[in-house]
Amino acid sequence: MANELSALENAVADGMPGALEVLRELVACRSVLGAEEPVQRIVEERLRALRFDVRSVTPDEKRLAELPESGIPLIEYAGRRCIVASLAGTGAAVLALNGHVDVVTEEPGDHWSTPPFEPTVTGGRMYGRGSSDMKGGIAAMLLAVEAATSLGPLPATIVYQSVIEEECTGNGALTTLLQSPRLDGALIAEPTAGAIGLAAVGVIWARIILSAPAGHALSADERRNVIEDAGGVIASLRELERELNEDLDPEFGETSNPYLLNVGALHAGVWPSMTPGSAELDVRLGFPIRMDPEDAQARLADAVARADPSAVVQFRGFRARGYSFSPDTSLVTLLTQCHQDVHGVVPDTEVARATCDLRYFQPPLGPGAAACYGPTGDALHGPDEWVDLDSLRQVATVLALFLRRFPG
Repeated sequence: MANELSALENAVADGMPGALEVLRELVACRSVLGAEEPVQRIVEERLRALRFDVRSVTPDEKRLAELPESGIPLIEYAGRRCIVASLAGTGAAVLALNGHVDVVTEEPGDHWSTPPFEPTVTGGRMYGRGSSDMKGGIAAMLLAVEAATSLGPLPATIVYQSVIEEECTGNGALTTLLQSPRLDGALIAEPTAGAIGLAAVGVIWARIILSAPAGHALSADERRNVIEDAGGVIASLRELERELNEDLDPEFGETSNPYLLNVGALHAGVWPSMTPGSAELDVRLGFPIRMDPEDAQARLADAVARADPSAVVQFRGFRARGYSFSPDTSLVTLLTQCHQDVHGVVPDTEVARATCDLRYFQPPLGPGAAACYGPTGDALHGPDEWVDLDSLRQVATVLALFLRRFPG
């Protein structure tokens, strides 16, 4: 076992320069919603170099609409693909490695210390949008496969899923799961700082539209102002947030306010001397693991109606169920042992106040054995996002050892 680990450590070290170059290429792609294809081509090229059999799959909006697990699309899927790639193993087990290539916007760009899509390495970190969430994890998984296969064929077939829309619907991961063979487990290298992620809240998105007659400012005191009304709607949603956090899932017993409301956007008004005729609020709400997304949507709509009965609520994007995977599966046990063999300590486990594509690997769609495990990073969705490059090496080493041993 010591010889195997030593060989993998050497293989990872040898592969790091190439992995960092791949990471640079990934981060340099501005793969925001609708612009994912250039980065998918980079992933595809790397998978082919690793001898994966690569297929492209495009989300089918009509098929997705039939599935309660899907998100509500924001744009069309024409010309936007996911990748399902397979590398045959010597045994019957099948493991999914999943990574999302989409990133959130860099705006406001002038808040960054360095250009967000010109990856910059300093102090052992690579800075750039998506470096941590989650292109660093993609580089770590690909490096792990390279190192693990350098020692010979793997015992399990690896299905690599390169997906879009993790940041808004999850429909990319759902599409690849429907196009993948039966799985025995799944890993996603989201930035967990070497902890094992097993649980996360549910998440819904909504757009709230407020309307009132527009008019001249000279009579502003005679009519409603929807910008000011938006404050009352937000206050009502804050009360819902407080109510949800009064009764926590057991997984979040030591987590402060896991079910968070975020007001992500407010669009209203066109002229200082007019009262606005409409306002749009875009909000995100976290909710308990065991609450149905439909129930969370109903509670959000009720809270809005209490503040403004005339408001229109449109659900879009996420309608993501929360998830909680058992720490006692053979997959988590093996991952824990591999981490311990590399680091000499048992890894932490974590719960998240945000969602990710891991939720799709729950039954009935998935195998029920899955975890997030990835590098260290920070400033996700904010300026000066970074990933720690040595943590990428460490994660790749643990994952390479895991690939050599799965299913155990």
